[in-house]
Amino acid sequence: MRFSLLFTYLLISILVLVFMAQAADPVAVVLTSRGKVSLFRAKETKAQDLRKGTVLYDGDKIKTSAASLCNLKFTDDKSLLRIKENSSCTIEAKKEKELTNKNIIVEVGTFLASLVQPKGKFTITTPTSVASVKGTKWWTIQMLDGQTIYICLEGLVDLENSAGKSLLKEGQTAIFNNANQTPEIRLTNTDEIPSEEAGVGELKSLEIEFKDADGRIRKMIIDYQEESQN
Repeated sequence: MRFSLLFTYLLISILVLVFMAQAADPVAVVLTSRGKVSLFRAKETKAQDLRKGTVLYDGDKIKTSAASLCNLKFTDDKSLLRIKENSSCTIEAKKEKELTNKNIIVEVGTFLASLVQPKGKFTITTPTSVASVKGTKWWTIQMLDGQTIYICLEGLVDLENSAGKSLLKEGQTAIFNNANQTPEIRLTNTDEIPSEEAGVGELKSLEIEFKDADGRIRKMIIDYQEESQN
């Protein structure tokens, strides 16, 4: 009995240490934050302001208010995520050997994913479907009424729900009305593409400090393209 309790205690301790080590790995960094953008750390209920340079971790939730937006860059590759106003999502990131599988769990709002040299899987999960890719650029729009809209700007997007799989090509829009039906896929109307709202400015570097799993202070340098104001 005593051996069993000791074994259980050791097993729980090991699992906690593994979890802590994984949780200490930064997932993404905030390049831009405008307006009112809130960050809810995993297992925390109190929000904090999300600012430029904030390091994000697995399980963090982001919520933007009206006339607000933020841009994220993932630390393991050049993947970018733009979150527009009145949007809410949670970031998941799971290590698999040398790769990080990223999943954006969308509740509501408008999101632009841009993948140049992705490492690991990159998916966006909505109430109706899952979108996954290997190098592309697309919008995800989750409506309050439950409808999901995907607009593919570049490359290909694999879409899947309980009704089956679909392939979305560049210049096409997919509309899911619920999780149990295949989407309506049609050519994209240019006037339905959300505005990216900013031009390209100068190349800059952002130096971030964070604590690793051992409590040591480490530095991370992120190169990014500054946005010019319209």
